[in-house]
Amino acid sequence: MEQATSSAGDRMAMILHSGAYDRVSYALSMAIIGLALGWQVDMLLTYGGLRRFTKGNLGGLGEETGVAERKQIERGLSTGGIKPLEAYLADARALNLKVHACPNAMAALNISRDQLVPEVDQVTGLTSFLGAAQGAMTWYV
Repeated sequence: MEQATSSAGDRMAMILHSGAYDRVSYALSMAIIGLALGWQVDMLLTYGGLRRFTKGNLGGLGEETGVAERKQIERGLSTGGIKPLEAYLADARALNLKVHACPNAMAALNISRDQLVPEVDQVTGLTSFLGAAQGAMTWYV
């Protein structure tokens, strides 16, 4: 993960490109921390991250999750040491996480709006997302 900008103390923007379980859970955890601090947090879903947030794909390990991580995550999920992604998302949404889907990635992957999980607030282009996120702490995951 790379921190693209490091300004602003009350806003965070995240671009979630990966659908790997560990990266998605970490991005949602970071969002929850920012939200708990009272920050505004917006997440843009693109490619693997977008695929992960389609109906029927939020749960499970997903094909992007690495082989080495699979066993650790499976063990953590079975013992309760790792929460399911649905639980992380519910916690983040309860704290007012705003979730956006990239229309270009939707078109490239042939994903329609009705295929996305209901927690996705809106479809937002990259230019609009980055314009609205100007001055926010921005992360690419």
